[in-house]
Amino acid sequence: MDMNKLDILKNKTILLVEDEAIIRNNIASMLRFFFKNVYTAIDGYDGLETYEKHLPDIIMTDLKMPFMGGFELLDELKKRSSSSYMIVVSAHTDTELLINAVNNGIDRYIIKPVTERHFFDAFEAYIHKIEKETKNSIILSPNIAYDMHKRQLTNKDQIIHLNNKESLLLKLLIQDKNKVYTYEEIENQVWGEKSMSITSLRSVIRDIRKKTGEKIIKNVSGVGYTLCFKGD
Repeated sequence: MDMNKLDILKNKTILLVEDEAIIRNNIASMLRFFFKNVYTAIDGYDGLETYEKHLPDIIMTDLKMPFMGGFELLDELKKRSSSSYMIVVSAHTDTELLINAVNNGIDRYIIKPVTERHFFDAFEAYIHKIEKETKNSIILSPNIAYDMHKRQLTNKDQIIHLNNKESLLLKLLIQDKNKVYTYEEIENQVWGEKSMSITSLRSVIRDIRKKTGEKIIKNVSGVGYTLCFKGD
């Protein structure tokens, strides 16, 4: 993996869900070399709570865990319309599990023991996916651009500093520039474990408009919000 791709990962976050402490600590130690933040959880319940708190870009989970296993966790994430990249790490290689993983929308299946080569292959696949789905820079107006990989908004090349909610909202809306995201989708992807009020959402959008000096997000009455490009 070249250094430019490693730089992309340095702006991303990952959640590791693994019940065995030694394995969890060893993998987390390796992941910290690649990512901006590495969060860990000891089972599916803990993983779901940690996901809702941090809304990571990538989730790496074991399958066989006490209390809540990997597939149950993935089912709960689906209910929350999670857009995180899903990686399963498991010692199990039987066909039924592999088919179940594919049917559950898993992006990558890694067989234990995990090596550095496994990481490189999985993360290159992740980067390839996000590069294929989005251009690096999204032009919102003649002056305003958003860098997808750095999650950075600029006005005439001057960086506009965004707080966490503002950054998460733009990240969500830019995933599909032509889609109107519902209030429920915004609540799941931006507020996570906390309840979202319409007042708090409007406050975030108002602050983005104030920082950019332009109306780059528009409301679709009774539905939600979408991006607003110049000329819309």
